[in-house]
Amino acid sequence: MIRALTFSGLVAFSLAIAAPASAQAQDAAIGQARAAGLVGEQADGYLGFVPGAAISADLRGRVEQNNIQRRALFARRAGERNVSINEMAAAVACEVFARRIAVGERYRDEAGQWRQRTAAEPAAMPSFCPG
Repeated sequence: MIRALTFSGLVAFSLAIAAPASAQAQDAAIGQARAAGLVGEQADGYLGFVPGAAISADLRGRVEQNNIQRRALFARRAGERNVSINEMAAAVACEVFARRIAVGERYRDEAGQWRQRTAAEPAAMPSFCPG
């Protein structure tokens, strides 16, 4: 899927862009929704809605806007690095899964299954992330 050398560089670079992406994601309503298990990070680099969760129109709009901002950031950075948007999103997802999913938060793994991070079990890293 992603060239190993390129991916390693993207992961290192994602450290620099994951912070702005997660800063945008931490608008108070989204932060509360993440803590409540309504939304979570996905292996594709975007936020998603946990199935069965009651999502208000306001929250849905905030999450969708956040994902639009993420895609724009991924596109800009991908162009600078001469990689695809999906490769950039994957690199950021690796960083987020490794360091930014808090205990109790939900996330969607690479297989599309929603899981909850526990103190005993960190987020399951996508297979495309470096070991």
